[in-house]
Amino acid sequence: MRRRALVIAVVLLPGAAVAQSETRLRLSENGTARREPDEVFAVLRIEARNAQVAQAQATVNRAVAGALETARTVPGVTVTTGSPQTQRPELGREWVASQRVTLRGAEPVALLDLAGRLQQSGFGLVELLWRLTDAPMREAHEAAVIDGLRQLRARATVVAEELGLQVSQIREISLDPAPERARAMSASYSSREAPPRLTREEIVVTARVAADIILIPR
Repeated sequence: MRRRALVIAVVLLPGAAVAQSETRLRLSENGTARREPDEVFAVLRIEARNAQVAQAQATVNRAVAGALETARTVPGVTVTTGSPQTQRPELGREWVASQRVTLRGAEPVALLDLAGRLQQSGFGLVELLWRLTDAPMREAHEAAVIDGLRQLRARATVVAEELGLQVSQIREISLDPAPERARAMSASYSSREAPPRLTREEIVVTARVAADIILIPR
């Protein structure tokens, strides 16, 4: 359920001839827009343990190099890597080296097949989801803003009519900035099933709109 905020303040302003009262409303609405996602996003992680930190890191390096070589043979898939990490949970225990590989692409079949092959080679699937790329995200956010403004204006009219007033002006409009990405609900996987499955669902983009509404007598 959308949360709505309503603040009413009465301000008396002396006019040149006749004093006129203004009622100020502070309203906010959450506009929405639904869009089909256009990109699959997957994060996989490789981990190696060894008493020698160099050996653990070397194992991870080989796995990541192999993953990059495999990924670059799949058309339409963009692959990037995260920073390598090494840690020793407790003194005297084995060193743990790890690194993440990220896959992005518009074609789900090819990307999911690639993710499955990397799982079979030892990678764990950390995150898998559909999301919107930058241009569709901006367009959807603008549509959500327009939806929020329409809701806000309609609600202001309803409140004004209930009070026996009319809308005079809309002032000090504030909008939430567009989020970097919109994504469908993600899932985490620890198994090494191949290929993984992913359901494509609509993404709901929201935009909060707030403004001061000035009401005057009819």
